[in-house]
Amino acid sequence: MDHSLASSIAGYLSILCWLIVFTPQLWENYRRKSGDGLSMTFLVIWLAGDVFNLIGVIMQGLLVTMFVLALYYTIADMGLIWQVIYYKQQKIKMLSIDQASEEEEEISLISEEPTTSYSTTTSSFISSQENRTQMFNILSGLSIILVTVVSCYTYYTVHHDSAAGHLEWFPQLMGWASAVLYVGSRIPQIVKNWRNKSTEGLSFGMFLCAVMGNCLFTLSIFLKSTSPSYILMNLSWIVGSCGTLVFDFIIFIQFFFYEKDKPGK
Repeated sequence: MDHSLASSIAGYLSILCWLIVFTPQLWENYRRKSGDGLSMTFLVIWLAGDVFNLIGVIMQGLLVTMFVLALYYTIADMGLIWQVIYYKQQKIKMLSIDQASEEEEEISLISEEPTTSYSTTTSSFISSQENRTQMFNILSGLSIILVTVVSCYTYYTVHHDSAAGHLEWFPQLMGWASAVLYVGSRIPQIVKNWRNKSTEGLSFGMFLCAVMGNCLFTLSIFLKSTSPSYILMNLSWIVGSCGTLVFDFIIFIQFFFYEKDKPGK
């Protein structure tokens, strides 16, 4: 098989994996109505890595498919973070309502008088929480739209003006920053799993897709060319992909180890 064809096949399979990578975790959070299994530090660092990746792709004026994927990563990260925060707000609201209801019951039993003031307070609290949630949802939606519009406009401007490639040091800097953040992003999640002695709330499918995506992406680079100059140009992306594999395999071990220790297993 021709090397270019093999590289393209591996590249497109990598794209397929990355397109579905967030779906299992989004579904897991929706099913549990909670994102507590995820480390927010892990998600924020992952988002930062994707932002640097997006900036590098835009400034280098790379292929449209690479830009679309980089933008998709960033938007999907933002959506996942929004989901985790949303369910956390809902949980806090429900706990506060339950606590207020218990206080009303206790006061009602002691005083044997209507607890109108407490009912009013509870209603005000619920209304305040709902307004805050609505505002958060609106700001999250606007942020995603803003990132999409600005990214598309900037990419079109750079690509149209053919200015890409003149600042090779900048995309490389973004690539290395992205690689460091990608590799480091897994550490908070590994620590969280270790402290909780559990991987509950995490989707095995998300990390499996990430591993397959990184393996196929790295394979596509080496199938394309093994010349020193080509490898050096892509070194930051290779390091970022291979580095995360080490930590993803550690998370795999945690999945099997903590699953085995569950009661009834």
